[in-house]
Amino acid sequence: MASSREDKAPLTYDEMGKALALLDAEIGASELLMSVAPLRLISVGGALAVRVCHNREASYDIDCMLDPNIAGAADYLVEFETAVSQVAEAGGYTPDWLNQQVEMFVSRERRMGLFLESVQQGITIYEGANLVIYAGRLDWALERKVRRVAHARDRRRTKRVDVTDAAALVRLMRRPGEPPLSFQAIRDLNLNGFEVPPTDEAIREVADYYVQAYGEVGVADMVWDADAGKWKYQGLQDDWVWC
Repeated sequence: MASSREDKAPLTYDEMGKALALLDAEIGASELLMSVAPLRLISVGGALAVRVCHNREASYDIDCMLDPNIAGAADYLVEFETAVSQVAEAGGYTPDWLNQQVEMFVSRERRMGLFLESVQQGITIYEGANLVIYAGRLDWALERKVRRVAHARDRRRTKRVDVTDAAALVRLMRRPGEPPLSFQAIRDLNLNGFEVPPTDEAIREVADYYVQAYGEVGVADMVWDADAGKWKYQGLQDDWVWC
C-alpha cells in the first residue's frame, strides 16, 4: 500500500540528488540494466518544480516515466523497480519515492513520442553515469498543471501548489521580451492525447498568480483588433498592450 502524504518526508533539491545518486549506483551494480545504460526517464511535477523551476523547496516524490522501450520489457522493468526499492530501503525513503504514475496520465499512443520529444528538449533534472532524468516537455508539464488546477479534488491543498508550479513553468517557457502566453495556446494543449481541455477559470487563476508573483503579465486573454490588424491584451494598468 502506498504511503499517505502525511507519512512522507519531503525531498529537497539535495535529498533528491542524493536518492538519485544511490539509484545511479544500483543501476551500475546490475549487469542487466547496465546493458541498456544510461537509463533515461522523464519527469514532471514536483521534481521539475524543485530542481529546474526552483519555485518549491521540496516535493514528496519524483513522478517519472521510464523509457517506454525499457518499460515494455518485463525483465528490465522488474530489475529497475527492484533498484528503486533497494534505494528506498538503503536511504530510508518511502517505497514510492520514485514512481511511474506519470504514464497513467498519457495515452498509450502518445507515450513514446512524448518521451522522445522531452529528451530532445534537453533539460536535465539529474544526470549521472548510469541514469539521466529529463524534464518533460514544458508545455506538457504546463498542460498537466493547469488541468490539475481545473479539476483538483482537494481545493485547499493540491490546487495551490499546482497554481504556483504552473506560473513557474510559464516563466521558464517565456523568453525576455516575448509577449505573454495566450489563453488560447493553453486551451489548445493536448499533448497527453486525452482531449480534456483546462477551464478558462483555471487559466485565469494561473494568470492572476503570475502577476502577483512576478510583477508582469505572463498569461493573457488575447484580443484581435481588426482595425489595427494586431493582437492586444490588457496590461497591468488595464491598458491595451499590442503584440
